[in-house]
Amino acid sequence: MNADWLYPRRNVMPSPWTFRRGLALLAAIGVLLGSEDPIGAEALPPALSKTIPTSIADLRSIETHVKALLPKVTPAVVAVQIGDTVGSGVVVGADGLVLTAAHVGDRPGREVRFIFPDGRKAKGKTLGTDHDLDAGMMRITDAGPWRHVELAPVSGAKPGDWALTLGHPGGWDPDRSLVVRLGRVIRSNTRSLQTDCTITAGDSGGPVFDMEGRVIGIHTYVRNSTAENYHVPVAAFRQDWDRLLKGESWGVDEDSAPRPWLGTRGVDANPGCRIEVVDERGPAFKAGVQIGDTILRINDTAVEGAESYRRLVRESKIGSELRLTIERDGVQKVIPVPVADRNQR
Repeated sequence: MNADWLYPRRNVMPSPWTFRRGLALLAAIGVLLGSEDPIGAEALPPALSKTIPTSIADLRSIETHVKALLPKVTPAVVAVQIGDTVGSGVVVGADGLVLTAAHVGDRPGREVRFIFPDGRKAKGKTLGTDHDLDAGMMRITDAGPWRHVELAPVSGAKPGDWALTLGHPGGWDPDRSLVVRLGRVIRSNTRSLQTDCTITAGDSGGPVFDMEGRVIGIHTYVRNSTAENYHVPVAAFRQDWDRLLKGESWGVDEDSAPRPWLGTRGVDANPGCRIEVVDERGPAFKAGVQIGDTILRINDTAVEGAESYRRLVRESKIGSELRLTIERDGVQKVIPVPVADRNQR
């Protein structure tokens, strides 16, 4: 299973805040592994609390802060290699616990090779995987302690907050430092986090940091816009922490039993379910469903929220057709969508 199956094969242009004023140089690694202390945070400059920077001085203070923060967080970011699969991850415990995306690990019990920013390597195993939200855990099995970072509070990320994404686009490259991108949070809830921090193939499983150096999310997929970068929020990991730690696996790859599938994921709207993910391989995409559409009804049944939408799809029959009443730009329309088998995608 390829670690980046959700990423379109294309060149990704950086967002307006990516690498501004030489931020590409900020990926230099200056801290060695081995300390068991979590990585701390610096005081936040006032410019980070503004809606937009209003002066060159604001931009310089943000740049200075990011430069100071990077050496504290980069030692905990790892490249992940599982057979032919490549991705990223982040160490969140001195015992070598790693957070990543479920589609990188695929299933529990797989052999993993981790590569740290300074080139050091370690062995490990995959733990639990939540394929519904794309949350996964791994553990370094070599002796620690390991340099690690802290998780942000569940309520940490808010729209407008500055964020920093790190990862290994294209996989580990010994001739290139860890790639860093600066941006802001666009949407945030307990199941999904969206930023304009550009990510691409190989970044899967890497971390999104707040400006205190705490993990607020894990990269999962990107859409066709540089603003449509999605991450698994910390809240999703905390909700099922024990299950993931025990090595449980659930969700779309749980077994080979047929499962109704439209290829969408949404969040609660008032009313309905607002679509935030449309898989380009799925029947909903082919039928014309778009990100931002609000599903109001399926056939003649009102959609009361994201869970209601998931239940109605789950209870449908593979091969049948669902009539989705959607609202887009204030206009309602009905889109017929055939129900596919998730395992045949």
